[in-house]
This record gives sequence, structure tokens and C-alpha cells, in this order.
Amino acid sequence: MDLINCFKDYIKKEKLVNRNERLLLGVSGGPDSLTMLDLFNRIKEEFNLKLFVFHLNHMFRDEAEDDARYVEDICSTLGIRSFIETYNVPVLISESGLSPEEAAREIRLKKLQERASSLDLNKVVLAHNKNDLVETILLNMIRGTGLKGLAGITPRTNFENVEIIHPLLSLNRYEIESYCEERGLEPRIDHTNQETIYTRNKIRHKIIPYIEEEINPGFKDVMVRMAEVIREEENFLDKIAEEELENLVLTAGQDNITLALTKLEGLPRVIRTRVLQKVIYDLKEKSYDLYYKHFQILEDLIKNSTTGKKLDLPGGITVIRVYDKLLIKRGGYSTEIKDYSLYLDVPGQIELPVGEQVLETEVVPKNKGWSNRAGEQDICFCDFDLVKLPLVVRNRRPGDRFNPLGMSGSKKIKDFFIDEKLPRISREQIPLVISECGRIIWVAGLRMDDRFKVTDETTRILKIKLSDGGKINEGDGKRYRQDNNQ
Repeated sequence: MDLINCFKDYIKKEKLVNRNERLLLGVSGGPDSLTMLDLFNRIKEEFNLKLFVFHLNHMFRDEAEDDARYVEDICSTLGIRSFIETYNVPVLISESGLSPEEAAREIRLKKLQERASSLDLNKVVLAHNKNDLVETILLNMIRGTGLKGLAGITPRTNFENVEIIHPLLSLNRYEIESYCEERGLEPRIDHTNQETIYTRNKIRHKIIPYIEEEINPGFKDVMVRMAEVIREEENFLDKIAEEELENLVLTAGQDNITLALTKLEGLPRVIRTRVLQKVIYDLKEKSYDLYYKHFQILEDLIKNSTTGKKLDLPGGITVIRVYDKLLIKRGGYSTEIKDYSLYLDVPGQIELPVGEQVLETEVVPKNKGWSNRAGEQDICFCDFDLVKLPLVVRNRRPGDRFNPLGMSGSKKIKDFFIDEKLPRISREQIPLVISECGRIIWVAGLRMDDRFKVTDETTRILKIKLSDGGKINEGDGKRYRQDNNQ
């Protein structure tokens, strides 16, 4: 079959490209990316595609500037808009300690994502082929990996809200080089790819040829089939993990999530790890990878630690065990919260200085169906005629006491928080709504004072509502639902 038909069959089979799309192609000028550019240029009218090209000069080689001009000239000839950028990757390597391959990959993805965002594109195209897939699997095996690593390079993945597709994974390097010759393409050759000082090049030039010559001539095809099977199993396990996550979420915001620890502990470890991977990678500030050792420590935190135990992970993530909850937060936790005291108008609303919380008040008649919402944790209904204005909102102070609804006596706020298993890091953030007489009306979001409850004699009701922007109800994991094909 003609290579262009193989190419079209693959992108249709994997649903990589839709009609009328705008694509950003990463083009180095080598055989793979030049073939990819030529193939897309040949099918762009059939699919009604708008193509853009991005080239990054990593400053590794003296010929790098020539490569950049070469890509720019080809795009100009084809009438395709190109974007050429330069980044001193050798300096990054010396400063970060990353390997040349890791540093180049990190910067390349970052720059591609930035350019795609600036063009309002959501799909980036890279030219990895079947050989790259096999090399990646072996490289992952040598470093130590799970199923995800054994799947190698997948046809599609995501990076910083941009979908990355690999439409050449069905083609091997020989087919690509033959295509370049047939089409009269003259790719730039990176001679460092022949040097065996890099691990990937050792795998490419020594290990794979030895296996093909001495053990199995069809080794690459075997590895590709294995990767396809593993990818299907990966997708299945990820789907199960997503479904389980929906039942674990207690609260979730833009930079934090709380999971039900007992339910999490009850999951099979393979699913528990995937649940935690998804949550943590959703929250991460930076593109640091987490490795097996990190999840081993996290597993120990879940299984063997006591309340208050904290774990800091790469990427700005903090995990803390609090009684029967697991709190995961981006940016870490701080217990240093200043005291505050603010007046709360009736009716009116006020934004609190911690937790992105807002308190709202209004007076409603008793006959307005208030009892239908009386059980909601974030709303307090109290007898307005028992309240003395002005109201004050503040965080707790030493010695604070109130009469929890349903109890005849009083209790210290401190003891109430402990009984409610409220994490120490959250106690200073809980707002207290206080009547002018100094009595606590409501420990917001938790319990009102019994002395202000609505009774048969009540004629007017004061409704106080607490909202905090990112919170969702227990068991509501809709934030984490997504199309498994993405």
C-alpha cells in the first residue's frame, strides 16, 4: 500500500485528525518531521486543514541555525506559516541537571504549548515513528516503569491543555527514509543521532539490531503489538479509576481536593495509585514527573501514618492525612493565618480574608419553605428576633464557646473542632458569625448555636449562606469526568 494511504488509514483509525482543523506541526527538518510535513501538505485540501509549523533551535550544534533557515525556506515554498524560536538548552542542562534528551523535550513541549495557545490551537503534531516507540519502551524498561511506560508513545496525549498527536507511529524509519527519497525530499541529518554516548542511541544502534539479528527479526512489530494491547488495558484501568474517583471526592477547588480516606484505602492498589496520579497531575504547578518512589511514600502515608502526617511532592504538591480524609493541595499548606474581625450587614454580603469564602445574609418570612434547605451545611437559618445587630464575623479566639444545635450545654470551639475531626490547618479558617451580645450564632459550615434556632414562635428568619467558590458536594466527582478517548 502507498505510504500516504497508510498514513491516512492510521489517522482515521486512531481518530487523530478531523476535517477543518488547524494544526501546529513540530518540524526539525529531519527525515521524520519532513515526511510528516509533506504528508500533511498533500492531504490538507482533502481534510480542509490549516497548517502551521514550529521549529525550535536547541543550540546543541553548529548547524542548528542552518536547520532553522532550511525549515523556514521549505515552509515559505509551501505557503505554510512557520515560527522559528531559539532556546539555549545547554545552559538549561547545566543549571537543572537534566539530561540533554530530557531538557530538550521539556523545552520543546513548553514552547509548542505556548505557540499553540498564542494561535488559539488545541492540537500539536509530532513526528515520532514506530522505531521511536520501540526505543521508548526499552528505555522505560531499563529505567523501571509500569504499564504506562510499557505502552511507549501513544497516538495521542495531553500537555498543558494541548492535545499532542503522533500520526507516524505506524511507519518505521526505513519506510520514512524511502519516502523521502521517492519524493525528492532532502532532510537535514543530525549526526549526534549516530553517537552512542546517549542511552537512546545505544538502544537504537546496538541493542535493537542485536535482538533482530540474533533473537527475533520481527522484534519491532512484536513490541508495537504489545504496546497496543497494553494501551487498551491502560485505558480500561484508567476508566475504572475515574469512576472510583467520582465516589471519593469530598471537596474540590482550583488548587485543592479532599478524598475519603477509608474508601481510598479499600481500593485495589493499582486503582488507588491511578486515582492519586490523576488528582496530583491535575493539580501540579510544574511539569516534574513523579516516580515509583513517590507513590511508595504516598502509599505509606495512606496505610501507616497518623493524622497530621504531611508529604511534600515535586511540582508544588502537599498531601496530608487528616483523620478519615486525605487532603491534596497545590502550593502547600500554611497555618499562619492572621486574626480578623469584620462587620456583616443584614442584608448584605462580605468576602472573607481567607479561603476565598463569601458570607451572605437576608431576612426571609417563615412561610417561604425554608425548612426544605434547613439541613444544608453551608446555610444557617436562625430566629432573626433573637439576633442582636450588628453581626460580626471573625475566626476563633482562645476560650470561644457555643451551644451546638441539639445539645443542652456549651462546648469550647476548640473541642468541637477536635470532635468534628477538623484538620488543624483548617481551624483558623472557619468563620464564626457572632451576635452583638457576643454569642456565637453559627460556626459557619458546621453547626449553629441551639439558642438561635427557629421555633414555633419565630416570625422572621435570618438566612446566612457560606460559599467558597470551588467547593463541590460529597461524592460529586464530575470535575474529573472526561472522554477516555482524549
